[in-house]
Amino acid sequence: MANFFVFRRADIRYTEGMRLRTKLMLLIAFPLLMAVGGYWGAPLLVEPPELPEARDTRITDRNGRLLGFALNEQGYRKQGLPPGPLPQNLVAAVTAAEDKRFFSHGGVDVPALARACLGHLRGTSRSGASTITMQLAKLLNPPTERSLSAKMRESLCARRLEMRHSKEELLRAYLNTADFGNCCQGAEAAAGFYFGKTCAELTLPEAALLAGLLQSPTRRNPLRHPQAALERRNAILKKMGADTAAPLGVAVHGNALPPVLCREAGQLTLDAELQADCSRIAAEEIERLQDRRITQAAALVLDNRTGEVLAAVPTALPSSPYGGSLNGLATPRSAGSTLKPFVYAQAFANGATPATMLPDVPTLYRSSDGIQAPRNYNEHYMGPISIRTALACSQNVPAMEALANYGGIPAFLELMRRLGFEVRGAEDSFGLGLAIGNAHVTLTELARAYSALARGGTLPNLATHLPLREGETPRVLDERICYQTADIMADEGARAPAFGLGHNLSFPFRCACKTGTSSNFRDNWCVGFTAEYTVAVWVGNFDNSSMRKVSGISGAGPIFRRIFLRLAEREKLSFPPRPAGLYETEVDTRTGLLPRADTPEAFRRRELLLAPLTRQGEYDAEGRALLSSRYAEWMQQQGDRRYFAVAEDSPTGRAPAILIPGNGTTVTLDPRLPENGSLLELRSTLPAATVRWHCNTLPIFRRGNAWYARLSPGRHTLHATDSNSGASATSSFRVR
Repeated sequence: MANFFVFRRADIRYTEGMRLRTKLMLLIAFPLLMAVGGYWGAPLLVEPPELPEARDTRITDRNGRLLGFALNEQGYRKQGLPPGPLPQNLVAAVTAAEDKRFFSHGGVDVPALARACLGHLRGTSRSGASTITMQLAKLLNPPTERSLSAKMRESLCARRLEMRHSKEELLRAYLNTADFGNCCQGAEAAAGFYFGKTCAELTLPEAALLAGLLQSPTRRNPLRHPQAALERRNAILKKMGADTAAPLGVAVHGNALPPVLCREAGQLTLDAELQADCSRIAAEEIERLQDRRITQAAALVLDNRTGEVLAAVPTALPSSPYGGSLNGLATPRSAGSTLKPFVYAQAFANGATPATMLPDVPTLYRSSDGIQAPRNYNEHYMGPISIRTALACSQNVPAMEALANYGGIPAFLELMRRLGFEVRGAEDSFGLGLAIGNAHVTLTELARAYSALARGGTLPNLATHLPLREGETPRVLDERICYQTADIMADEGARAPAFGLGHNLSFPFRCACKTGTSSNFRDNWCVGFTAEYTVAVWVGNFDNSSMRKVSGISGAGPIFRRIFLRLAEREKLSFPPRPAGLYETEVDTRTGLLPRADTPEAFRRRELLLAPLTRQGEYDAEGRALLSSRYAEWMQQQGDRRYFAVAEDSPTGRAPAILIPGNGTTVTLDPRLPENGSLLELRSTLPAATVRWHCNTLPIFRRGNAWYARLSPGRHTLHATDSNSGASATSSFRVR
């Protein structure tokens, strides 16, 4: 019995011990189970964000060279790391700076977290113990206020990310998403911006500099606070046991494009070297001309074979306060004489030839907004001249005559639209001034239209991005007409009477080109082409102020010439090939028709025509070419009577009309003017040398070659009669 009680007491003691051990195990196991459950199970309650795809806002040239960055929706430059192994120097620097146990923890660094909590309780630490994965979770979720609950959510989200993705995927996503300052999102964008390298090319000090920006990209901005950036970099290098002697070595890279061209990421058709050369040339020439009140220029280079934009300079001086941020490629400006080639191309399509004679004499034209009295750039009139000479010398009156008599204004406006020009303004507001520049065009529109001439009449689809897209290239002009026009534009001899030889339009290869200067020297242009390239240049001031007598030859011309000479270094340049169907015919340059046997050699020239000539011009008994009476005044002043004569009974080619004062107009006397403004010069379409004036109610008198009326209030009727031909015109007007 005694033994029984002994064993019983022992059994009871053993059972009680077991229960105690069980309780202790439960007390220990429960928190552990709760911790394990929280570590592995609680994250399952959180839906992790998707890792973002690596976006790329780089802008590269046609050869892959970095030109700049487009900004994404948040205003960042962005570039993802390329596929393949992560850059080891960058990985080492970032993990040393931000999370040394990244590859061993599961998203939450428990020892670091415990140390941070203890430090916070003691008030000795401000460390948040955020791991790289926790920072990634914070970046991928909407921003919230800093709090304990927000930290718990980050931790759970980090654990969930670690359960779903590999360490390399998480680190890649972090490096692609983190802010590295100066609007650089992603390490690859930062490496390109600060060092002009890829992350794979970074040295350890360079990688450490980027790693040092992660905590405070603004306070340690190496461009504004280089010392702070250097100190943080060196601290990271010391952690890694690396040398700290390397210089900071940062600069701004990938900034070769002005902001107006950094709108869309991708591979551009631009050639980085040519772009840099054109920008430099434009800047140098504008700085050279600044004493002539010139502040800006723009330039564009097209490849005629593909329509690709090879160089685009929106402003020559992008940092200038005078429109440095504007886009001279897309700003409409007065066209000057740059539309004249298309005026004459329309004339060729309507029966004119390069040899067709046009009058270059002082002329008034009635327009919708009054009377136009065009003057030539050089204030010189050349009398009867061929279209070849008129276009090459850029004379104004012949261009207006060609527009009026060969096709007209509505047809020319339609041609402009087909050539890609936007017709800005009401159609009835232009008048014959279209021929000499009262329309506004952009440099891009001009370059594209001139490229159509170089391409034989097909309008290119301008391409700015690669790969090129297929697109229709409509034919807008006959290729023979394009060649006729280009042949004139490349004729230095025909250009010489107005511009001389050996100037900025002279090249060691054949180049078709045209300059333009708007009224009061507000704009000047130079546009031209070879078979391979079209170059367009604008020079002027964005505020529309006048330059100091700078023409297209002296302003835009030097930039145009230097760019084309630079292109000639790339490849041998050629002229557009002559198409079939052109007839080479000898003409008399005084009449534009077949010469006579006695036509002097000086007036013989071979021209390319769409059809053979079949008739001769008119001559007097001495073999002199006969001119209409419209040339009478010009003949009196400067005509060569050895070779020209005026046919006394010939018409002027213009309908008889009194231009000043116009029929139905009202003339107001002004006491502020001399003689109350009562002296009015009379003008008509009749020859000034042979016109006679008559009015029953007003005194009419002549001074030199001009006729005047002395006005008085009332209604009056004025008569003008050509004493040679008998043609007459009448105007009824009112004076008040």
